[in-house]
Amino acid sequence: MKKTTHFLMLTVGFLFSTVIMAQSTISGTILEAGTNMSLPGANVVEKGTTNGVVTDFDGNFSIKTESNQGEIVITYVGYTSKTFSFSGDKVMGNIELESSQVGLEEIQIIASVAVDRKTPVAVSTIKAADISLKLSTQEFPEILKATPGVYATRAGGGYGDGRVSLRGFSSENVAVMINGVPVNDMENGRVYWSNWAGLGDVTSSMQVQRGLGASKVAVPSIGGTINILTKSTDAEEGGNFFTGIANDGYLKYGMTYSTGLSDKGFAATVSASKISGDGYIDGGEFSGYNYFISLAQQINESHRLTFTAFGAQQEHGTTF
Repeated sequence: MKKTTHFLMLTVGFLFSTVIMAQSTISGTILEAGTNMSLPGANVVEKGTTNGVVTDFDGNFSIKTESNQGEIVITYVGYTSKTFSFSGDKVMGNIELESSQVGLEEIQIIASVAVDRKTPVAVSTIKAADISLKLSTQEFPEILKATPGVYATRAGGGYGDGRVSLRGFSSENVAVMINGVPVNDMENGRVYWSNWAGLGDVTSSMQVQRGLGASKVAVPSIGGTINILTKSTDAEEGGNFFTGIANDGYLKYGMTYSTGLSDKGFAATVSASKISGDGYIDGGEFSGYNYFISLAQQINESHRLTFTAFGAQQEHGTTF
């Protein structure tokens, strides 16, 4: 009996030692690529388990794994995740995470888009999903109603008569750019939104910079800057048909299709739609055709050639 008990104790002790030896300690520091800024709150998880930790204020972490070898997955909102394999204890040193914004460097150059945590300017960004969900029968600039510092209205109520004020400044002092190209009238600085009626169908993102911001061209941006980026190489392959009806004879239908970025770096996006309605007051009738085509060729990591054509033929009555 004594020998049996002694054997069982040895067996339990051996198994316990095996479990202890199977664990590993992985440590390191997570930084933002290019700036070497620490990323507090980044997630570090042992792949295939619920075992994980988050980085401290200085981006440091230390995780004790459940097994002696496997993979560690590092994720942070707005950044590309990374996966590392390990075997035993490991000090990983500095780990740099790249921003996950598509074409960030290109956009920063061609469209003067403010970069989060880098550009010292008050900014709001509206994504394509929000535009698709909230625009409905509104005119394109009205999607900015919920943006701080922005006042958007249809003015007299006629189709295409919308206007935007930013920080109290009228459109003459607000720079509006589409893919980095200023669209303010060269004489009076105004923006005639009726000329851009179909933008809601092809916008990838819209960013509002309040006050003098990251603009690199001579535009009247005292009140702020509105940057509109249309779909191009960042669009996923696929398309859709859409239609909408509303009161006062409102009717809209059209289609959008994107090829996505091919292996050779080519991408194309096309869109066409028709819109018509009677308006909610006398003289408010309108009808229009919108079309958009974008052809892009990615030459290398830092250069892209893009051809874009846009049209918004329309007729509308007057409310005066």
